[in-house]
Amino acid sequence: MTQSKVVKVYEPDDYEKVLSFLQGVHTLGEIEEDLFENAVIILNEDEIVGMITFEVFRNKALIRYFIFDKDVEECYLVNMYEKFFENLKNKSMNKVFVIINNNNIKQMFNDLGFTEYPKKDFFLTEESILKTKYKDAIVMSYEIEYS
Repeated sequence: MTQSKVVKVYEPDDYEKVLSFLQGVHTLGEIEEDLFENAVIILNEDEIVGMITFEVFRNKALIRYFIFDKDVEECYLVNMYEKFFENLKNKSMNKVFVIINNNNIKQMFNDLGFTEYPKKDFFLTEESILKTKYKDAIVMSYEIEYS
């Protein structure tokens, strides 16, 4: 019998599973454990197959670790995305940014309602993104609406 996947907000008991999942992502240089507390994860039985988290950056949210296995069905990704925005609202965030380097990912964020943000107006710490290693990346943003 196949158990369905579960989408949930990270809890401290998920630490080892999240660490193991991220250690399997070869493109990550280092794992920033302080980002775990803001994560929403997709569990398949006892293994993480998807994750999204953010860091607070100049009183805004910056998406980090938006990672998922290729075979995760879209309904779970949508559910993860919805819980992620609930999490942002619970933390009183009103805008979320993402920095991307891939046009396929850009289209996905467009489909999610993000719009391109002018790089000249985007600063990492005190430095313009145009003066960082992300100078060729695309910056996108999304205004979080409260009803």
